[in-house]
Amino acid sequence: MISRKIKILIYKFSRFIERYPSIALGLYNNISLFSFFLPHEKDYYGMLKICKNKKNLAIIDVGANLGISTLGFRKLGFKNPIYLFEPNFFLYESYLKKLKKKINNLYIKNFALGEKNSTNKFYLAFYKNKCLHFCSSFSKKYIKNTINTTFPNYKNKIYIKSKLVKSLKFDSLSIKHKPHFVKLDTEGFDYNILKGFKKTIKKHHPIFLIEYNADYHNKILKILKEYIPVIYDYESDKFLIVNKMIRKNKISRNNKKNLLSNRNIYFLPKKLNLKI
Repeated sequence: MISRKIKILIYKFSRFIERYPSIALGLYNNISLFSFFLPHEKDYYGMLKICKNKKNLAIIDVGANLGISTLGFRKLGFKNPIYLFEPNFFLYESYLKKLKKKINNLYIKNFALGEKNSTNKFYLAFYKNKCLHFCSSFSKKYIKNTINTTFPNYKNKIYIKSKLVKSLKFDSLSIKHKPHFVKLDTEGFDYNILKGFKKTIKKHHPIFLIEYNADYHNKILKILKEYIPVIYDYESDKFLIVNKMIRKNKISRNNKKNLLSNRNIYFLPKKLNLKI
């Protein structure tokens, strides 16, 4: 068992190497060789305090990428069925289908989620002819901003391609299990996806973990008005209610001064009376 102090050093190191595209790509593409990085988001440890570990309650992994989050959920001990949504066909064929053979109770969907059923341009960043799959979005502007902030020393060597992908509303899908926990990490598209969850929210009240984005945070608060926004502070092992001070000092996608800044916000349903 790795101690919390060692894990903090690991998380700080992983934030540091994210600035180098080739190193980050090498790490993520071979995460099975570096299992001590899992779960790769320290925020996921908060799930242990609020999520039920039951085989009839689903974890929804939206923006599954290589399946790293799913590997993290299993590393934490969750046996829940996991539904993975990833529109990148290469990742689906090369990584997710293989993951399904190794891990039980996975349901993998090779399409995106959105506010309506449609087909849209999906933008992907490339460096040295290799896809930076963790840097892809339906918003070209978002991708450009990510490149400029995450890879300032490489931005002139990174280029963007696009492809058409299918998007479906989550509310239009039929899944076998009750949605219990939803992770949204879709590079600037989370708000649009959330609008496709309105019926699910009303019926099942799942817990959400959503990547913070200042541009649409207030819009998400309006959709999730019956929820409490909190962050999980890994160092203190506590939840903190999000307010202006927390947003200013604790939450940031890329904070070079604070390598333990939170990137994700939990939204806890008020009616479930979860203890935080």
